Amino acid sequence: MTNKERYRKFCATHAVVPVFSNPFWLDAVAENWDVALVSESESKSESESESENESNIIAALPYCWKGNLFTKRIYLPDVSFYQSVLFFTDADKNRKQILTEQLLQQLPKTVKSYFKFLPEHTALSLVKSGFEKEPYETYTIQKNQVVDLSSNHKRNVQKATKLKYSILESKNTELSFALLTSTFIRQKIKTKTSLSEFNKINTLAKKHHAGNTFDCLDVHKNLLASAFVVEDTDSVYYLFGGYNTEFRNSGAMTFLLHHLIKDAHQRDLEFNFCGSSKKSIADYFEGFGATKTEISIWKKSIL
Repeated sequence: MTNKERYRKFCATHAVVPVFSNPFWLDAVAENWDVALVSESESKSESESESENESNIIAALPYCWKGNLFTKRIYLPDVSFYQSVLFFTDADKNRKQILTEQLLQQLPKTVKSYFKFLPEHTALSLVKSGFEKEPYETYTIQKNQVVDLSSNHKRNVQKATKLKYSILESKNTELSFALLTSTFIRQKIKTKTSLSEFNKINTLAKKHHAGNTFDCLDVHKNLLASAFVVEDTDSVYYLFGGYNTEFRNSGAMTFLLHHLIKDAHQRDLEFNFCGSSKKSIADYFEGFGATKTEISIWKKSIL
């Protein structure tokens, strides 16, 4: 049984993993993917049952890859936010470092490699394996945090409430997708995904109860704003959002995000804005009471 098969079976029967590391997600977003594994049973006798090997996985590093022998690279798909080590056992910092190095030794030879670790793994170092660290920050609202809106955000939420805006699951993903990608178009940035790819991911997320696209509409059923979020047992991740420029001052995007944040809190989930390094967007996120959370990006290149 391959590592990929072992990991797939392990996730289906034992493990709770972040959505971006879940096999169903990797199947949908990656050109190819595989996984490095460390198991307690690897040090036991070869007569141990294969099923025990599956259940005794203690660390994993799922990774997406593309290219051939001379162009092979480990990359992070545009619709994923993390590509990180995972631990399925209680371990201190030193033990986690050792397990991480064991995982890295299993990676294929590539011209480039890219990982973005979960916030709880910022203390880990990949320097010995030839990686360079790039500091990065996301913005999060913790599970028990009191949401303190900025005065501007409060005004927008109050206005939307007064005008009786509604938040609904998207019934027309093509229209929602147009708003989600409008932000990239306005900034002259290449759209991260196509409509067909988005529909596949959105449908799959709904099937696995791991995300959806939500719309904000006015009383006349005008589509004002849309957001695509995914989630796991720990967090809600805001991946894409956009608003209708014909209703630029509607406050709908703020009202929609405020609704999603409240829903996450009610279900005891963290809300992760997934970036951004752009100051104006960071300021907007902070207006919801979000705080900076340090994460580590690790890069390696032989080019």
